[in-house]
Amino acid sequence: MKKYLAIDLGGTAIKYGVADEEMNFLSKGKVDSRTDSYESFLEDLKKILEECGEGVEGVCISMPGMIDRIKGFAYTGGAYRWVKQIPLAMQLKEELGLPVTICNDAKAAALAELGFGNLKDIRNGIAIILGTGIGGAVIIDGKLLDGSHYSSGEFSFIQEDKRAKEKSMEVFAMTNGVGGLKKAIQEASGLEDIDGLKAFKLIKEENNEAVLQGVKDFCWYLAYHIYNLQCVIDANRIVIGGGISNEPMFIDLVKEAVDGRFAQAIFPGIPQPEIMVCRYQSDANLVGAIFNFMQMVEGREF
Repeated sequence: MKKYLAIDLGGTAIKYGVADEEMNFLSKGKVDSRTDSYESFLEDLKKILEECGEGVEGVCISMPGMIDRIKGFAYTGGAYRWVKQIPLAMQLKEELGLPVTICNDAKAAALAELGFGNLKDIRNGIAIILGTGIGGAVIIDGKLLDGSHYSSGEFSFIQEDKRAKEKSMEVFAMTNGVGGLKKAIQEASGLEDIDGLKAFKLIKEENNEAVLQGVKDFCWYLAYHIYNLQCVIDANRIVIGGGISNEPMFIDLVKEAVDGRFAQAIFPGIPQPEIMVCRYQSDANLVGAIFNFMQMVEGREF
């Protein structure tokens, strides 16, 4: 059975793992990121390949930035600021001696769901990944929508207030990123610096109604954006990922908020999508990077 080396480039850490064709991970690891230069980055990749790359079909990379995954061209690289319009996949192929593919990290998370998870066999879908910002991707006719400039799914920057005539911070990332959750809980309960883990502990162990209301408010903001996205995409299913989605109660609250938002629609008739949690969580970017490799290099049809 074939093996693949998947690498997820983060701003603080590089996660990697070797998996087979059925996405069983044979090994995993993590090293601190060195984002200062291509030379440092290449040295880290070579060490990873030397450690666990024997017998792999290729190197499958997930990374931040605007990425043309078909051509393997990186326009930007997020924290890897030296990435500026370079044919990164080809350069790495020459350096590492193996086929290399690159893919935007949020799109990789969606590809994991499309290939092996809860967007498999879904015609039109949306992946929303909740974190510091809002990662995302759109699936149209069973295929990932890359966008004309490879920036489809940049949900973080969706603005909310139509009255804002100047630069506004009222964007999706502010209401439903990590900071948005803390703000919603603080406004409802008066408690400061409460993350998702602490919030659900207070809800479950202390029956803290004020904290619960804060989380519900957060879910209502999310439902607001889900409704707007649905008006454009008409998705069969929307999957929610990110650390907070590991809490089953959270997905139930999102579903409740989405039910309420669609019930209150001024113009009824917009089909309500199914809401599910992402199947892949911490391994999503690695799995998606491998799926991307299977499509780009091996030409597999799923």
